[in-house]
Amino acid sequence: MNITSEQNKVIYCILPDDGTDKRVLGELRNKNGIVRAGSQVCRGIGALAEAKSKRGKLPEPRLVKQLFVICADDQADEVFDHIFRSAKIDKPRHGLMWQQPAMNCTPYSLPADVPDEQTGA
Repeated sequence: MNITSEQNKVIYCILPDDGTDKRVLGELRNKNGIVRAGSQVCRGIGALAEAKSKRGKLPEPRLVKQLFVICADDQADEVFDHIFRSAKIDKPRHGLMWQQPAMNCTPYSLPADVPDEQTGA
């Protein structure tokens, strides 16, 4: 059940820890006005990556970023395509992504005078 009258989708991406998440978030805010999004650091092991480890030990995970975007149902495919192209998901080791309906979502908007976050990425 959705809290809002608007149907929403959530797009998730697993991206390399190379600043792609910050760049994509900036593009989504500037080009699409999307502010219901974020990223977080995770540890991951690629399913197809060569895993070198000692016998009986798990391979060392790498840092990756999980990006999430909440958008209206009618713009989800456009946003998904933009992220796919911008993050180069079709290239090896550039990540994966999926979308699904949002279970609960509260709409909000940022005040007009909030500056963009400055990052070193």
